[in-house]
Amino acid sequence: MLEGPRSSGSLSSEPPSPPLPEYVFKPPLRPDFGTMGRTIKLQANFFEMEIPKVEVYHYDIDIKPEKCPRRVNREIVEHMVQHFKTQIFGDRKPVYDGRKNLYTAMPLPIGRDKVELEVTIPGEGKDRSFKVSIKWMSCVSLQALHEALSGRLPSVPFETIQALDVVMRHLPSMRYVLYSGFCGTSFKLHSSTL
Repeated sequence: MLEGPRSSGSLSSEPPSPPLPEYVFKPPLRPDFGTMGRTIKLQANFFEMEIPKVEVYHYDIDIKPEKCPRRVNREIVEHMVQHFKTQIFGDRKPVYDGRKNLYTAMPLPIGRDKVELEVTIPGEGKDRSFKVSIKWMSCVSLQALHEALSGRLPSVPFETIQALDVVMRHLPSMRYVLYSGFCGTSFKLHSSTL
């Protein structure tokens, strides 16, 4: 439930609470498993997943020059990960949304400072150079998803859904040419899948 700012007749020394996000997903509580009726087979367009109860690390990516298509941005980040493997990425396999968000299972050894890297991509006749900056944003808890679906949290944090969405889309977007509509649907959660 979204609430507006609280108002009262007297002044309060408490600081105002931060605004709630515009989108809050509240999964319905499952009442219980049925005991009457008969079992039927049901086909659905989702699959069961095991989501580990860990944290993932969110980084902001800024590529200059801007306005490159996602496909080119993904190529730039892929070259960056390969080129700076020994200095920064090691065995980490980051996932990237093609715009601003990169996630890793282990933190990068850059701390919370912004790191600027020069990435060169071989081109037809001429190499292209890009400046890529990486900055730590936050730790995203996947445990929060389990807690929300079990009713211990009132809502699923948007950051968790965003991180899972990027993880799920990363490999198909690197391997296949995506057309509008393919892999473009929202990440759907069903409380019985976890």
